[in-house]
Amino acid sequence: MDVGNFTDPSFLEDDRERNDLAAAIVDEPSPTAQIVFGVAILLAGVTGIIGNSLALQALFACKALRSPKHYLVLNLCVTNALLCVMYCSITVWGSFTHTWTVGEIGRDVMGFSVSVMTIVMMTTQFAIAVQRVAVAFNPLTAAVNITRGKMLLTAATTWIYSALIMLPPLLGWNRFIIDRTGVSVMFDYLSSDGFSRAYVIALLIFAFVLPLIGIVCCYSYVLVAVKRSRQSANVKSTERTCRRDRKTAVVALALSALFCLSWAPYAMVVLLSLCKITVPVMYVMIASAIAKCASTIDPMMFALSLPKVRQYYRERMGKHFSGLLCRK
Repeated sequence: MDVGNFTDPSFLEDDRERNDLAAAIVDEPSPTAQIVFGVAILLAGVTGIIGNSLALQALFACKALRSPKHYLVLNLCVTNALLCVMYCSITVWGSFTHTWTVGEIGRDVMGFSVSVMTIVMMTTQFAIAVQRVAVAFNPLTAAVNITRGKMLLTAATTWIYSALIMLPPLLGWNRFIIDRTGVSVMFDYLSSDGFSRAYVIALLIFAFVLPLIGIVCCYSYVLVAVKRSRQSANVKSTERTCRRDRKTAVVALALSALFCLSWAPYAMVVLLSLCKITVPVMYVMIASAIAKCASTIDPMMFALSLPKVRQYYRERMGKHFSGLLCRK
């Protein structure tokens, strides 16, 4: 890998030597593989920025979407947009130059920030699922309890929780390393030290497994509640509402599960590395690309799947085309 143009590559070489010994790595990513990886991240980043811009524009412009119950979706879009800008720009540049370009401090800042934002998106989707359970359980009570202050506090809690989970690598429990793509940063899942391995296991549980289980359980309950409401409904308008709620819950569950499951290949890489099983670098790059691309695209799809967001853009497009026809 070309690191000759890097002013102080000692930390990078040190990372590589220790990681090679820990995971018995015998191959490195080729320049072509890095370019392909960079192109995939670039396309995902551009798509994410455009999609999040559309979602944020609808959330701010439409009065019905500025209610407290959509604050968590807003938190998801803002976090996703920040991730697209920060992660994609540095990773794409590194992929095309075939080296890590922002130094040791940049490595730690990048590793901490991207990891925090990824966990924020995971926990925010879990919080949205809990919110929908509350609405399905008792709509009247939920309408009173979903206030501006409580939703802002919930959004802040997702950031605090995520930051606390990712603080240990900055304080000496584990660390951030240049991963095997050569152009991205991750926590050190290749370490053979038992103390560091304990952190990796804890991270997998609290940042991946528990939110995924919570999301599946919440939306499963929502689907059951909607089905019961539909069975007891006698009015056609109520039946239509139940069908709409069911469709929204199914789409949200699918997108949330897709976001979590897209990290499954990378989680498998981590688990295999913990078991000291060598993973080919090409598989690592594919797993990383799937996880990072999903992180930049899936939350945007989550916001754009909201019925009121779609209705907002249908009305905008209808007015636009009506105006064009009137001019003609």
